[in-house]
Amino acid sequence: MSQQPLGVIMLREATRRDIPAVAALWHEMMEFHQRVDPRFHFRRDIQKELERHLWQTIRSRDAALFVAEEGDSLVGYIAGEIHHRRPIYPAGTYGFISDLCVTAARRREGIGSRLVAVLLDWFRSRGITTVELLVAVANPVSTGFWRAMGFGEYLQLLRKELPLEEGE
Repeated sequence: MSQQPLGVIMLREATRRDIPAVAALWHEMMEFHQRVDPRFHFRRDIQKELERHLWQTIRSRDAALFVAEEGDSLVGYIAGEIHHRRPIYPAGTYGFISDLCVTAARRREGIGSRLVAVLLDWFRSRGITTVELLVAVANPVSTGFWRAMGFGEYLQLLRKELPLEEGE
């Protein structure tokens, strides 16, 4: 996909050299989520696994990683994948947006909306007609953003933490 200008922001597909900057944005996003919900907790040694995941996403035919670049810095990214359910479920093949992050200093400038548009175009080019994502209910900013982008409730994921018994 060719680069698309957004003022001084360029939207483009990520490359291997972008992985450290995308990982830093991912950590910023996770730190924000931890502040609104402490259940967003990851091992401290996650960096290598994160970088491996990002590289696999870049290389995959069924996944995409787009970045918003300003000069020599990345100010945002979006990641999506094509998922396949068994045919007994509605939307057997669908797009899934796994991550969207715009650095805090550059939010509310339209960068996130543009990243979403680029990823939705990527999904459409692959015949995808349904896109899903997960949003943290404790994060009203993200919930509001996704609703403004036209996403609505479909299924609700419920969760229960099961404490381990002593001695386990």
